[in-house]
Amino acid sequence: MRIFPVYRLGEIAEDVLERILNRSRIDVSRVEDDVRRILEDVRERGDDAIAEFLSTQVGRRVRPEEIVVKDEDIGRAYREISPRLLKALKHMVRNVRRFHRRQLPRSWIIEVEEGVYGGQLVIPLASAGLYVPSGKATYPSVAVMVTVPASVAGVPRIAVASPPYQNEMRMDPATLVAAHLSGAREFYIMGGAHAIAAFAYGTRLVKPVDVVAGPGGPYTYAAKLMVRDLVRIDIPAGPSEALVFADGSLPAEWVAWDFLNEAEHGPDSAAILLTLSMDYAEEVSEKLGELVEKLPEPRRSYVLENAGKYSAIIVCEDLDEAVEFMNRYAPEHLLIDSRRARTIFRRIRGKLRNFGTLCLNTPISAGNYGVGPNATLPTGGYARLYSGLNVDCFLKKPTVEEVRGGRGFRRMLEVVSALAEYEGFPAHAEAMKVRATRRS
Repeated sequence: MRIFPVYRLGEIAEDVLERILNRSRIDVSRVEDDVRRILEDVRERGDDAIAEFLSTQVGRRVRPEEIVVKDEDIGRAYREISPRLLKALKHMVRNVRRFHRRQLPRSWIIEVEEGVYGGQLVIPLASAGLYVPSGKATYPSVAVMVTVPASVAGVPRIAVASPPYQNEMRMDPATLVAAHLSGAREFYIMGGAHAIAAFAYGTRLVKPVDVVAGPGGPYTYAAKLMVRDLVRIDIPAGPSEALVFADGSLPAEWVAWDFLNEAEHGPDSAAILLTLSMDYAEEVSEKLGELVEKLPEPRRSYVLENAGKYSAIIVCEDLDEAVEFMNRYAPEHLLIDSRRARTIFRRIRGKLRNFGTLCLNTPISAGNYGVGPNATLPTGGYARLYSGLNVDCFLKKPTVEEVRGGRGFRRMLEVVSALAEYEGFPAHAEAMKVRATRRS
């Protein structure tokens, strides 16, 4: 049974190609008006607006104070999860922390020329509001990915928000434990655009933050874009997506499962398979038809829905055409599925520019759950402009300047005087000249 359409790249209708390339951005545009109303409501009514919305989710009246997770809830969460899961989370935190520590830059200062010094400091932002989605599933792995880089960066106040768990006013215990293990100490039960608004504007119970980070669906995605003049945002991270390039050297079943890895996230997710052989494309397509039937609900329905919207199997003429499409698509996850994956990567490395993370003959799930690099990545084509979440998102890099006496000062005096005179700023020049008089 064929579920995913199979195309030759050169024969795809223009409207179909545009839909595939734009994928989740289409859904974001549809919710923008609703998101604006939510942001305005939270800005005006604060915790009451959030509690009112939560009441519709849990089926009872929610008091604003219930938004805040209590210390005893954290202890209870540790007792609720299994030892096996706790061990896996600790392993993931260790790997992700080790990787992100390597990213951490250092402050530095250099002598630009004799007597003239310039430097850069590395200073963490004062606060971070991190969002962990929940609903279609729970994502303790996302809690690790968004919290560890903030912790490694040295952010003193790290707050995490996530929607109600199982229609109750509590956070998913594994998500709570994961965020706590990763360095967060402040937790709120709130979701989507309401959470982003609370972090951006602040409420009586939720202090505003300097940076908002974390993935989510169209509502969360749109909200982050709308508050980026008030707070720093990490990256445009929306519904999950993957582009798999397979040269036919691996079993079709392996490639099919890799394809479904991101497609099963939700109805607004996307998966693309690129290959150079129509026969192989058909083989993988047939295997996908079998495997989708094995997925439990609601995963099966999610895959079937995005199959008709954003997901496809595409046959390219050659590797160069495939790379051109990769760069145009700019996927969140790019997977080279081949026994010669490293060889292929070496061949295309100089041409390949746009991707969030690259997996070499390695399932995307390995990175999702703790190889080390961050799995919060730009989606919707934004890998053309952004990299994945990293410690830089939580750092400022102000600079330091000093001109000491002697020849260095005299040289800078001449430079400043000449340029200030040309640009018409006499105070610029005099600020240097009076010091020159005093130093002589």
